[in-house]
Order: sequence, then structure tokens, then C-alpha cells
Amino acid sequence: MPKLTKGILIAIEGIDGSGKTTLAQNLSTILKENEFDVLLTKEPGATDLGKKIREIVQTQNVPLCGIAEYLLFAADRAQHFAELILPQLAANTLIISDRMSDSSLAYQGYGNKLDFTMIQTINQWTMKNITPDLTIFVKVPVSIALERAKKRGSLSAYEKREKFLSEVAAGFEELYKNRAEVIILDGTQDQQTLMHQCYKMIDIWIKKHVIITPSNS
Repeated sequence: MPKLTKGILIAIEGIDGSGKTTLAQNLSTILKENEFDVLLTKEPGATDLGKKIREIVQTQNVPLCGIAEYLLFAADRAQHFAELILPQLAANTLIISDRMSDSSLAYQGYGNKLDFTMIQTINQWTMKNITPDLTIFVKVPVSIALERAKKRGSLSAYEKREKFLSEVAAGFEELYKNRAEVIILDGTQDQQTLMHQCYKMIDIWIKKHVIITPSNS
């Protein structure tokens, strides 16, 4: 098994219905097939606390003001890092996370118009000033994302607000205008093409930036 000399944190970002969750799962599978030690995780919902928070924010059966909504995501993120991310990075694991801090900037910052600087400050606090080594942005038109969501059979609280989702999509694009560590993928492609394209880019990045101990050492 190839052994990394440092942990790698990769975030998969995009609007609801972009296909990022399927991509995260497929990437985890192909990386494991290539014998990497991989953790597939997500925000919100990777921890026991996160599962409860995810149910609240996804259904919003209890009305939430924008600040309360963001702070729930921040609580999930703090627990996620303390319980999973930090220990796994220390163990030199390759982590694939379905969403991370940029989702809060896009959804709560651009979408809900909350104070951008405050979100960044709290994100840094909950993540112990750690940022993803790589971010994969799955870019897809809002119309296609909503069409996919409807075929799935149920819409999240966010997918029921098309104008809001359009603002979030524009927010992601603004965030990733000049980010060297961001890989932008065309989310209208089929999932197999998307997976192989993304895997190749990640493999190139790992070989360039991280020392790998050969499996026979």
C-alpha cells in the first residue's frame, strides 16, 4: 500500500444537485482500489452530533434565522474536525469531504447575505486554521441541478428556492475565480468521465506535492 508522508484534505464543493456526492463516493472507491488509505466524510452529518444537525438544517421544520442556521453548520464543522479530520490528518490519511467551509461562504454568505468576514473568522476557528489542500468544484447550471433533484424524488429546503440556489452558484464561481488549489470540473459530464478526470488530476497533484513511501518499503 502506498503510504503518504502527510495527510491530505480534499473538499468536494458545488450546489445541491451538482453530482458532488456521487463524485466523492466514486473518488473514494477508485483511490482505495489504488491502495490509498482513504476516509470519505461529509458536512454536515459525519458525526453523531452532525447527523442531528443535518436533519434540522435540511428539513428546516423548525424555522431558522440565517445566523442560527450558519452557527449550526459551524457546530457541525467544529465537531467534524475534532472527531475525524484532525486525527485522520495526523494519521496521514487521504480525506475526501463532501462539502466544507466554502459551502458556508457560498450558501450563508452569498445566499443568505450574512457577514462574510464573520463566516471566514468562525470557519478558521472551527477548523483550527486548517484549509483543504485541494478543492474540487463541480460546476453545473442551476436548471440541470434542480432537474436532477426532482428526479431524485424529494427536494431539500435549499432546492425549493431556485433564486437562492442561483445566488449560491454565482457565489461559488466568485469564490473560485483566482484560487490555485481549486480544480473546476464540468458537472454535466457523466459520472464515470467525471471520476476518471478528477482522479487523474488528484494523482498528478499528489505526485507533485506529497512524498509517497513505496508499498514494498
